[in-house]
Amino acid sequence: MTDDAADAHSEAKIRAWIADNIDGTITAFERLPRWRPSWQVTVERGTETIALHVRGDRASGLGICPLRREYEVLNLFEQNGIPVPHIYGWCANPEAIVMAHLDDTPFLGDLDGDPAVQRMVEDYAGHLAAVHALDIAPFMAAGLSAGETPEAVALEYLLLSESHYEAEDQPDALLRFVTGWLHRHLPLHRDRNVVLIGDAPQFFHNGERVTALYDLELAKLGDPIADLASIRVRDINEPISDVAAVLARYVRDSGNEIDWPTLSYYTVLLFIAVPMMVKATFRKVSPHPAYVEYLSWSMGAGRAALEAIAEGEGLALDPSQPIAVTTPRDAHAWRDLVVQTGALPTEGFFRQPPTQSLAFYLQRLAESGDAIEQAELDDARTILGLDDAAAATLEAQLDALVEHAAPDRDHALVRYFHRRQMRRLQLLRDYPGPIVTRGLASLDHLFPDAYPRPVAD
Repeated sequence: MTDDAADAHSEAKIRAWIADNIDGTITAFERLPRWRPSWQVTVERGTETIALHVRGDRASGLGICPLRREYEVLNLFEQNGIPVPHIYGWCANPEAIVMAHLDDTPFLGDLDGDPAVQRMVEDYAGHLAAVHALDIAPFMAAGLSAGETPEAVALEYLLLSESHYEAEDQPDALLRFVTGWLHRHLPLHRDRNVVLIGDAPQFFHNGERVTALYDLELAKLGDPIADLASIRVRDINEPISDVAAVLARYVRDSGNEIDWPTLSYYTVLLFIAVPMMVKATFRKVSPHPAYVEYLSWSMGAGRAALEAIAEGEGLALDPSQPIAVTTPRDAHAWRDLVVQTGALPTEGFFRQPPTQSLAFYLQRLAESGDAIEQAELDDARTILGLDDAAAATLEAQLDALVEHAAPDRDHALVRYFHRRQMRRLQLLRDYPGPIVTRGLASLDHLFPDAYPRPVAD
């Protein structure tokens, strides 16, 4: 069956479900351009107009729960007074959640620093505190499982993430180093399981208040600190004016203080899971739907994971050094490629046309020549003492070094990998994603004693 035929078949079944379960006449039925299949539907019932959003199933991803479980979580949230879109029901074939369509505005970051938006993100933290206070028994009955030991809770997402990158069977020294750090810093003193959003803060608002939480595909049971970490993670690509104020609101409404070493652990884990998750797509998916967008996530999240380690350990990182740029051969051809790819038609929600962003990236790579490679070799020799570092085998050499390094080498390795990430991110300087330049947000102004003051080694 072709994609068009499959879409038509799914649409027909969804129409039939709506006819059977929501009395009325369908007057509009639109497939939406989303990462997952979804539809906006209008139903007229007497004098009433019902706007529906039909959320279909998507390909599995890191930590994504089955769609049916997301439906159960949404139902339980609605029953407990947590703001979510009203749920009309479950369509079994094709699997889909039928819910109210909201005309409100989704929070996608606040680059302009609007005080009203900041206040609503803080209000979201109050809703998050209410979610964490829910009785977990109904959620367990709906299929969510709780880790039986502190180790099981701390390791669940780490082991899942590792299974993705280890399947690649290619050396990646940064991932090996950060996952090793995580295994040595498991928060084994934590024994609380709560309902987690898994990817906060995502919400709709009407300009004045939060109207609904949404996108609960990562909902699970676990340590509440993991949700606070997810706020820090989302901030680097969907900016929040004041992350510390959001955490302070959570502390006020939940009555729970923040365990700062555990926040470091989950912040590092959620950041490093991003490159683990997307790594395989660069080799296996062609044509890639958004190569540079994914690359920005991988590079930026890897950098921020290192910054979170440095923050927790009071380590001062080195300032970024600009890479040397040369005029590449056929510079005019590169320039023309950038212009022409920018004129191509683009569908979907992209920060920049995917082909143009790829052209920019390759142009910057050509301009850098071997400057990045040479800088990485120089750093490997001076910072890590890898005297026999060779370009062709550097990643494998680093991987072997990291695998056997003692913990007292952590600071040198954090500094090395952070310098490497900052250099490589300069190749994405044309890409408008905040994650390219936005690092881990400081919490010092409201939590000055959370972490030690950074000092240089």
